[in-house]
Amino acid sequence: MEDLENNLSLIHSEIKAMDCPNGEPKIIAVSKKQSLEKIRALHALGIQNFAENFAQEAVERINQLDLKAIWHFIGNIQSNKTNLIANHFDWVHSITRYKIAERLNNQRKREGAMNVCIQVKLDENDARESVKPIEVRKLMDEMQNLEKIKLRGLMGISSPESSLEEKNDDFRRLNQLYKELIIEGHEIDTLSMGMSDDYKIAIQNGSNMIRIGTSLFGKRDY
Repeated sequence: MEDLENNLSLIHSEIKAMDCPNGEPKIIAVSKKQSLEKIRALHALGIQNFAENFAQEAVERINQLDLKAIWHFIGNIQSNKTNLIANHFDWVHSITRYKIAERLNNQRKREGAMNVCIQVKLDENDARESVKPIEVRKLMDEMQNLEKIKLRGLMGISSPESSLEEKNDDFRRLNQLYKELIIEGHEIDTLSMGMSDDYKIAIQNGSNMIRIGTSLFGKRDY
């Protein structure tokens, strides 16, 4: 597992050398499709946060691993999977509808509120489900009375087709929205953006939570 240690060390070194406007980002290891052995090894190296985006598969792995870890759900949420997600994950980054947030709230039996982020659309041409920036405040207001849901901030995914310049502009705009919401009095503290191919740009634009798969684990065989 020497590669894992080297990859993690490189990411830490890059972050240390950067200006981080919203503080040093937390590394979330995207562990989907990775072996249990690699996840355990990365956990032993000090990574506490892991992300999955297929609920049923993730729950099986979480149960098998039985680690003292923090689990993040980052995928599209189907209504029939909310019960699984509500009771096996600590964070959800991909809230796009009040109905889903309400189901997570009502079905959560675990102690403590679930931390969530609203997934914001960064590119008008991106077909992935997300919330338009102009609609974020409305969804935030709707979620206020959900006692088992704690809104922590915003999440954004850049479009694979975007150039580095376009990604930079998208992340800058999301950071601006994040700062505006804080000024308006919203108690949020998380800006989740940046993956293996663009996390350095994201950090420069205020990300304080990065979701890293390939740069940590290496390329998957399938």
